[in-house]
Amino acid sequence: MKKAFGLPFSVLSFFLFVFFLASCKKEEATKIKIGILDGPSAISFIRMIDEPPIIGGKQVAFITKSEPLQIQSMLIKNELDFAILPTVSAVNLFNKGIDFRIIACPIWGTLYVLSNDPKIRSFSDLEGKRISVFGQGTTPDVVLQLMLDKVKIPDVGIDYAFQTNAETAQALRAGKTRIAVVSEPLVSLLITENKDIHIVGEITCEDFIDGYDRNIFAQSSFLVSADFVEQNNILIPYVANSYATSCNFVNEQTDEAAKLLVKHHILPSIEIAKTAIPLCNIEYIAAFAADTELYRYISIYNKTIPECIGGKIPPHKIIYSSN
Repeated sequence: MKKAFGLPFSVLSFFLFVFFLASCKKEEATKIKIGILDGPSAISFIRMIDEPPIIGGKQVAFITKSEPLQIQSMLIKNELDFAILPTVSAVNLFNKGIDFRIIACPIWGTLYVLSNDPKIRSFSDLEGKRISVFGQGTTPDVVLQLMLDKVKIPDVGIDYAFQTNAETAQALRAGKTRIAVVSEPLVSLLITENKDIHIVGEITCEDFIDGYDRNIFAQSSFLVSADFVEQNNILIPYVANSYATSCNFVNEQTDEAAKLLVKHHILPSIEIAKTAIPLCNIEYIAAFAADTELYRYISIYNKTIPECIGGKIPPHKIIYSSN
């Protein structure tokens, strides 16, 4: 049997493999892994993305995905410490046994009705028309139908031919549909690059839920894994503060934020970035402070399509508390 350093190669290979695994685990232990989504989530994190902080001796590292299911899969495998998900997806995951806490709600509605028809300028013009919506039973579908019902616009048809935000945006660009629900930042991309496409109106939950006059559209949630809460609870306020600072930076220093969004290839031009930022409705609000809005928003789905949230309202322990 061949030997190296007096050891059989098979034994040496085993020790090298063990050393490799130990090195990987050590490297992972020195990171804080945050899973984010393309679009408004990435926009809200841009200051941290540009200058990833070191918190408690751990380097913050971002994992960017294009679809919520990819982030959900990583949470299920316990591969993330923090993550951004649509609130509906997060609650559904929690109700299926994946333990985490909601730290904050940072995105408050990014859905808009767009049209390439010059005659359609307001929601009242939608009567008798068909609207393309990506995903039956998803947030765009549920919130749109709720709004149409509350403002009494009759005979509106819903077309589910396109499955994703990108497909729907492309269909509108190509003239395959005349009216569509599109989410940022593709809204800004479309209206900047194609002057025939315009915003008909923003889809919100304001004034449409039992006379409640505050925005309850807690569209996205910032999550922390239960393991991180147990093992590194002392670091969570520092991560949260860093993220809140990034959200404020995006809103207060729009020009600088736009430059960073182009620098990191999140958006293709400064013009599009400056258009997108205000349409993303970024506002970091701690989950305990947005408790009423959050639960009213979740209740929409519990009343209409409860299976979307796992069939029940989650307990209040889902809200992160530093106590």
